Amino acid sequence: MLKNSMKKFFGAALLLALLPGCFDFGKKKVAPSLVVVNVLDKEYYDDCHIPGSIHVPMAEVMEAAQKEGWTKDTQVVVYCANYSCTASSSVCKQLVEAGYENACAYEAGTAGWAQAGLPVEGPAQSPYLTQENKPLEDAAQHGSIRVISTEELQTLLSTPKEAA
Repeated sequence: MLKNSMKKFFGAALLLALLPGCFDFGKKKVAPSLVVVNVLDKEYYDDCHIPGSIHVPMAEVMEAAQKEGWTKDTQVVVYCANYSCTASSSVCKQLVEAGYENACAYEAGTAGWAQAGLPVEGPAQSPYLTQENKPLEDAAQHGSIRVISTEELQTLLSTPKEAA
């Protein structure tokens, strides 16, 4: 009986030794190639957001970037509510200034995505989702940031992660 138990024990130990890649023993995270970030308040994110996006409060984006291992090569797309909301461009500018060269803003926001008939997650009850959503006349606010269209974001999200 003891001999059988020892065989099982050593068999399990051998299995653990041969399969270290199956377990996370504090290994460094692999940087994501694409991150789509909603910077609205949590209640708005919960109501409606782009599938696959994550919620990070506007004031916590820089901390999240470091914690999650984003690199200068990570494609970061920041979005908020709509063209009238300046949160996406503001956060994008902070990211670019901090060295995240592939950061861009999706300024049409959740409203632009939903109004294009694209899939969203959440009940989508916020009034801003159905209000007129047009680019602002003064595009000079963009300055040093890259702004992407609904079509460009749709393409990024449909591209396999390895190639994004």
